[in-house]
Amino acid sequence: MGAPVYDADRKTFVGMFDVRDILSCVNAAHREFVALGIDQHPKPGEDTHRHSDGEINRAMQRERLAKALQHLKIDSKPSTPGAVTVSYLAARNPMPPVFYTKESSLLDICKVLASRRKHRVCIGASSAARAVCEGILSQSGIVAFIASKCPKDSLEQTMTDAGLPFRKDVVTITDTASAADAFELLDAQRLSGIAVVDEDGKLVGNTSAKDIKRAVLDAGRTSMDMDILSYLASVRQGEVGKKEKHPFCHVHDDATVGHVVNLMAKTGFHRLFVVDKDMKPVGVVSFTDIITFVVKPAIPGA
Repeated sequence: MGAPVYDADRKTFVGMFDVRDILSCVNAAHREFVALGIDQHPKPGEDTHRHSDGEINRAMQRERLAKALQHLKIDSKPSTPGAVTVSYLAARNPMPPVFYTKESSLLDICKVLASRRKHRVCIGASSAARAVCEGILSQSGIVAFIASKCPKDSLEQTMTDAGLPFRKDVVTITDTASAADAFELLDAQRLSGIAVVDEDGKLVGNTSAKDIKRAVLDAGRTSMDMDILSYLASVRQGEVGKKEKHPFCHVHDDATVGHVVNLMAKTGFHRLFVVDKDMKPVGVVSFTDIITFVVKPAIPGA
């Protein structure tokens, strides 16, 4: 999920405004609610079932949200003093300096997408007047392509045997932490997903980019002071009419590369947590790792 931001004055793309930037806005709005002393949720024992009360609560919520957003000052243009602009947020995700077209080499694009913090590239046409983005090629699209095109027997080695690096530090949060704390950690690490562990350090859940979208669509109806797992259960359940499952995004350390690639392509998760036999996280595999693993043999000296 992302959109290119174009600076008409400079006639260039500033960067990508993506789900992590939306998360920054969600966190900032929550901090404003707290700073303004706004309690948008009923106290224990309060009667909120009467229709008139529900209408009043919704009206108050809209008023309070508007007040918080006034303090937040997020604009698409720097017209409000002290405002954080969409361009500023997008600039944290700079576009590649080279503009790619439909005739560009897929290998060249994969090399860019294998770089840290380069999740998407614009595909389009460049003229003397301005660059035109006609489409976006993302890491998830490349991984789905790999899953559909690679022969099944070509990825049957385990991650260890294939040399896919997965043993690395895992960003975790305990299942007793609040949703607000989890989202603040996500924002600080510039991630869309972190592992949720219990008091024994065992993996019991995770957040994903879709959960950030759900938090936005929830519009503050669910308290971010809830523990993270309860919060996720609530906002995920709110998808009325959608028979969407929420698979546990993990694999064991003896999984094959093919299993990892296919699971990523199927779920769309940007990363899979790797656990040992005791369900304790020992590593993580990301889209970047998979793309790097596939293109590395084609890079001289890599």
